[in-house]
Amino acid sequence: MGLAALGEGCPYLKDIVLSHCRKITDIGLGYLVKHCTKLESCHMVYCPSITAAGVATVVSSCINIRKVLVEKWKVTQRTRRRAAPVLTELCLEV
Repeated sequence: MGLAALGEGCPYLKDIVLSHCRKITDIGLGYLVKHCTKLESCHMVYCPSITAAGVATVVSSCINIRKVLVEKWKVTQRTRRRAAPVLTELCLEV
């Protein structure tokens, strides 16, 4: 419920760094982007519970998104086609 409360309490949030947050999930991201319609930047590196589905949710739900920082392997071809200008992908050895 942490990201849900954050989203509801901070609807004008523009930038968020979630990197290294091990308990952030795709479901939490869904709650966040539902309420934070002004979100422009989201960093999600080293968040093991965020998957390609969570990245796609952020990219497709946030009309003002300008930058998404995430590991390359979490970006599907479909998401890459839809959002290439806003994606910054880290190529990390796994």
